[in-house]
Amino acid sequence: MRMERQVALITGASSGIGQALAAELAGRGVQLALTGRSIAPDAVHFTCAGDLTDAAFREELVRRTLERYGRIDILVNNAGVGLYQPSWQAEVGATRYMFELNVFAALHLAQLVVPGMRERRQGMVVNIGSIASKVTLPWFTLYSATKHALAAFSDGLRMENADFGVKVILVCPGYVKTRFQENVLVGRPPDELASGKRFATNAPDLARAIADGMARERRTLVYPASGWALVAAWQYLPRVVEAFFRRLQRNHS
Repeated sequence: MRMERQVALITGASSGIGQALAAELAGRGVQLALTGRSIAPDAVHFTCAGDLTDAAFREELVRRTLERYGRIDILVNNAGVGLYQPSWQAEVGATRYMFELNVFAALHLAQLVVPGMRERRQGMVVNIGSIASKVTLPWFTLYSATKHALAAFSDGLRMENADFGVKVILVCPGYVKTRFQENVLVGRPPDELASGKRFATNAPDLARAIADGMARERRTLVYPASGWALVAAWQYLPRVVEAFFRRLQRNHS
């Protein structure tokens, strides 16, 4: 995909992965529309602060982006939140909020922008999932459920629109050094995971990999690539992986 002069709408762009990806794409000549709860005004790119769990705001965001640029070539569904709580105990209100942000906001935004992409017979939707899109993490069960849903949505959206020039990429990062864990709705991760942050990747490196994947029109990007080993183990040695995860969860309980 040619990047220069494309128009990209990025959610969750006020910090972390979204902010790093905005900087990376801007460096490649992409025109940006950025949103987040506390996104700051930008002298060059369009910004629109608001709550993505509000359907009316999502419609306003797309409308104002189209007023500014006339089209949306790339949609990056990056905004998301987590919840560290057993599924059988999870707070229903917090769970509904997480699904609204992680799944339904992404779905609604795609419904708002994909028709224009189909008309132009070109466009790209980039859904920022997680390694949890491929492997269920028991300390993160319902978050994993949202990311599995996003993965299925990505695959279906790709097939539905392949004949109209619309590309869909699912990004599955491992642990990334951001403020994500500080902003979870409930709970905290197992101590062994929290202490393993030294093995994490950083947002700028991930953003560079995502931008490269967009240019190459990848289908699925697992980053770092070593994450594919966990995905393969989950598929072919599920009892071994489950036993390891149960130990982590048992120590966390």
